[in-house]
Amino acid sequence: MPTLDQLSNALINADRAGDVDAARALAAEISRMRSASPRAPSELPPQAPQPTRPQQADSRDNWLGHVDTFMRGAADTMSFGLADEVAAGGDALFNPLFGTGQAGNSLSERYERNLKAQRATDELDAKNRLAERLTGQILGAVGGGAGLARNGLSATTNAIKSGKGLAGVTKASAIEGGILGGMQSFGSGEGSTDRVGSTATGIVSGGLLGAALPAATTAVAGAVKGATAPFLAPFRPEAYTDKAMQTYLKRSGKTPEQIANIMRSAADDGQAMYTLADAMGNAGQRALVPVTRTPNDARQEVTDFLIRRQMGQPQRLANALAEGFDAPQTSDRVTRALTEARDVEADALYTAARRDAGAVNVTPILERIDETLSPGANQVVSSRDNIGYDTIESSLARVRRMMSDGNSQVTDFNTLFRAKLDLDDMIARAEAQGAGNRAHYLTQVKREVDRALEDASPAFRNANDTFATRSRVIDSVAEGQSAKSGRVRAEDSIEQFNSMTPDQQQAFRAGYVDPIIADIESHAMGPATNRARTLTTPKFEQEFQAFAAPGRAQQLGNRIGRENRMFETNNAALGNSRTADNLGDIDDMANFDPAVLSNLLQGNFTQAALAGARQAFNAGKGLPPRVVERVGRSMIETDPAQALSTLNRVQGQQMSRDRLRALILQSILQGTNAGIARISP
Repeated sequence: MPTLDQLSNALINADRAGDVDAARALAAEISRMRSASPRAPSELPPQAPQPTRPQQADSRDNWLGHVDTFMRGAADTMSFGLADEVAAGGDALFNPLFGTGQAGNSLSERYERNLKAQRATDELDAKNRLAERLTGQILGAVGGGAGLARNGLSATTNAIKSGKGLAGVTKASAIEGGILGGMQSFGSGEGSTDRVGSTATGIVSGGLLGAALPAATTAVAGAVKGATAPFLAPFRPEAYTDKAMQTYLKRSGKTPEQIANIMRSAADDGQAMYTLADAMGNAGQRALVPVTRTPNDARQEVTDFLIRRQMGQPQRLANALAEGFDAPQTSDRVTRALTEARDVEADALYTAARRDAGAVNVTPILERIDETLSPGANQVVSSRDNIGYDTIESSLARVRRMMSDGNSQVTDFNTLFRAKLDLDDMIARAEAQGAGNRAHYLTQVKREVDRALEDASPAFRNANDTFATRSRVIDSVAEGQSAKSGRVRAEDSIEQFNSMTPDQQQAFRAGYVDPIIADIESHAMGPATNRARTLTTPKFEQEFQAFAAPGRAQQLGNRIGRENRMFETNNAALGNSRTADNLGDIDDMANFDPAVLSNLLQGNFTQAALAGARQAFNAGKGLPPRVVERVGRSMIETDPAQALSTLNRVQGQQMSRDRLRALILQSILQGTNAGIARISP
């Protein structure tokens, strides 16, 4: 058996001859013998030099290799780190003889060899073609994120699309980051133990990253916008106007279609001056504040529009009330018209009754009068020669003399009818004088007169009933006027109204709404006066719903509500303190900083430049005038179609920005998780 020295000499000769296989065999035998018979280092022969292979050229260092490196990088992130396993498995399954890992005795052996070859290729690419691989991984993350978002599988994208705030997006991003981090770490691990540890680390790291990303991107975007807006907005007013409109639309809590429908309803109800700002509510009202309080070209236009509109409120409210109660005329005109119609109808009916009448019997009338006068009893018991009649007796005696002279009685229908008319006047005078008792006794006699006339002429009964019915309708006008008073409870007036006939109800409406319209028209005029406010008391709200003409209560309530909203818009834009207006005007006039000229004259050019830059920055703070005036003109738009077009455009742009923001977050999340997975245990 050869000694170690002999083997060492043979190894040197084999290395010199270039016999690599023989050199490997000799080196292995020397190593075995040394391990079997250890000796002191001083006893060991000199170490033979190891054979070296000539360095092989990188076969992937060409354009095809660069493209493949890029594709492998993209596949790595899109497959959550499982691309090498998938490739090795497919190669072992479908190409067992010529696969990347060479042939093997079994599927698992071929898979292991192929997997080692795949990972060796990835390591070589990461070392020699890092730019191509990194670019592929980044674009793979973008593509994977876009795919998840498009298929509704991204919690972050769904949260942004649903309009959730930063807290909601952060929560969704943290959950999604944990899921993606765990998946990416699992795919990048090796072996069951390594995968478990990597997955746990990936979930925690991905969750923390996901929670931090929304706030970080929002802060960066806000800083960039805040720094660039003062300089870019004057040159791109359309874009910044749309951004401002997007903000107001979001704050309104309404969709463009809802806002357009509100404006259409107002136009249909005769309130075509209802603007986009009114329909948007508080958000639209606040949008007009900078328009009317800062110097810009639309300031006068918007101010004039709001003032003119508010000055027309009394007329609009009067029309709304008149139409809502179907009462275009005043209560006095309605009363006169009803009275004239009643009298004309009564003349015709009573004329027919007189023409067809027979003889009348006044005995029951005289008996009713004598119950009070009792002439027979007075003459027997005590003489009345020296005692005069009181006013009641005098009135009754006068009526008696119109029907009997003591010996004969009236039998002619027309004569008794004239006596009835005279009796009606006596009752009316007594009531006007406050003589209630006299009117009471006379009314009792009048009932007997009516019975006598009705018995003599059946047509008279119809005439009387018709006259009474028409009179009750006329009386309903006054009842409506009384119901308007604050001393009358809404419940009582509504109960009274519901008990009336349709004709009486319409007369009631005319009497009820007329003083309300008169109050509105008598108020002092001015843009700071809201006449619709008095119509929103609980009493009026209940009564308007009950008393309005059939089918008009809802419309009336809507019109009054819009008038209140328009006043709120006017007050928000023009009311309250004028300090802001004054400060804006002062800033507008102070357009030259004396410090700039002073520094120039003193030769302090650096300070002059800094002062000028400071003035330019102050002028650029907030929205520039060109953007403010465009917002103002958009907010006083009254055409529903134009408003819908504007809002749809800005909403579409906002949706595009939301999708881009979601895609950026998703891509960063997936790409960064891929990096975390590489360094996870």
